[in-house]
Amino acid sequence: MNSQSKRRFNASLHAAGISLAIFYSCSAIAASSGAGASAGGGQQTGGQSPTVTITVSPKKQAAASAYWTRQRVANAPALAFAIDTGSGAIDAAALDEIAALGPEEAVPAGAAAPGATDLARAAFAADWDALAESEALDSDLSTESPTDFMAGTAGVYMSWDVGTVSALATIYPHRWMGKLTFNVPGGGASCSATAISGNNIVTAAHCVYDSTANTWYSNWVFTPAYRNGTAPYGTFSAKACTILTSWMNLTGSYSINTWTRHDVAVCSMNNNSARQTLNAAVGSAGRLWNASYTQIVFNSGYPAQDYNLASIPSPGQYLRACLAETFQYTTETLGMGCNWGPGISGGSWLVGYKPSVVSGQVNSVNSGLFVNQPNIYGARFNSNNIVPLCTARGC
Repeated sequence: MNSQSKRRFNASLHAAGISLAIFYSCSAIAASSGAGASAGGGQQTGGQSPTVTITVSPKKQAAASAYWTRQRVANAPALAFAIDTGSGAIDAAALDEIAALGPEEAVPAGAAAPGATDLARAAFAADWDALAESEALDSDLSTESPTDFMAGTAGVYMSWDVGTVSALATIYPHRWMGKLTFNVPGGGASCSATAISGNNIVTAAHCVYDSTANTWYSNWVFTPAYRNGTAPYGTFSAKACTILTSWMNLTGSYSINTWTRHDVAVCSMNNNSARQTLNAAVGSAGRLWNASYTQIVFNSGYPAQDYNLASIPSPGQYLRACLAETFQYTTETLGMGCNWGPGISGGSWLVGYKPSVVSGQVNSVNSGLFVNQPNIYGARFNSNNIVPLCTARGC
């Protein structure tokens, strides 16, 4: 079904008040009905619901949790990064566009439940023991020295391997960030994601739905504070994931200029095996939308390669980060200097990063890059992407 046919089909169902019920990997897909009701006012396009949701059956949720053992999480290869084959030149015409889609709004970060770490230590003792045993052996294995920081300049950033120091793996805000593993046709894959309110995670839509092949992935499991095979807070399987209808309707090849602004997804997560909710276990990052294109952000995730698509040491095993000031690339699209590549897809751009403090708001997630250019691009969170997604998922 081509894009135009999909739009007509979805619109006719929505107008008739019928939920879309296609089955893929034994999971129901439905057009979300609660869009447009939250602060910021998510907008509908052409009569369609602005979001589409895949719901995972309890049986499939349990199967995903059983399948994603520590070893499989560790060995899951990074999902191929969304790569644009264009020149990477900034869209000068878009720089004059009005950025705001409403007033700047934010949701604050949240702490874990009292005693959550003690409960996790008891429930996942082997993981905590492995972290403690490795502390004496680990060192800062940064592959690159910090670069002089220049405001909003493409290709300029500071980069380091946060997760190679065990003591940093479970502090705020790093404990909110984790490895997202799932199944694609042919096997397992991994992206990055971040815990937000409502026991949800935010990630990239291309880690949930292949818009070119019109295919949903399956069996998503989130491992917060993942570090080199350990899961100190356990794993959380997805029970529903929501993407933008505009992402589903895209056709052709990935383009940062036209695709990135839609490349956001939110998934609702089950409890871990210790019966903790995600937010009780690790807390939640805040969110920021309709903000300025210029923000200093902490961009983090679990890359397996760099921006040249060259493999890095211990691929996908450690939380790695870039610090830079964002710039406008094109319409509703942010850019920032960073040296990481595949595997960091879906990792968050956090404004207000403060180690060991319950502070930070996500204002974008990693979408794509131009090979051999040290920049990453992501959607500017606004009333047309993160708002309807969180309305559907109850962030």
